[in-house]
Amino acid sequence: MPRLLNQFDLKPSVELDVFEQAWSSFVDVLISGGLAENGTPLCQRVPSSGYDTDEERLHSLMALIEFRDQAQADRAWAAIEDRIEPLGQSHRKVISLVHDPVFTFWAEL
Repeated sequence: MPRLLNQFDLKPSVELDVFEQAWSSFVDVLISGGLAENGTPLCQRVPSSGYDTDEERLHSLMALIEFRDQAQADRAWAAIEDRIEPLGQSHRKVISLVHDPVFTFWAEL
């Protein structure tokens, strides 16, 4: 199952509840459009934990999007790149609220 790890901070003027609404809407559009299987709730980083050894990235928030297979992930990416609505608008809204996003795409062996 391919997964997209999203790590980011919110822009200083953005309230968390505003972002949570935009994120939930984005994930709902992905899932209802058959372009993703699941989106995890937003997670807050716990940098003081001994588990957290990533010194390169200092992002405070993260979430995962899970895809059924590579073909589904490719369709989602194409829809975002081509600004297919309503996904394009929903994606643009989420991106407009974040600062310094980093995306890592990976799949199970």
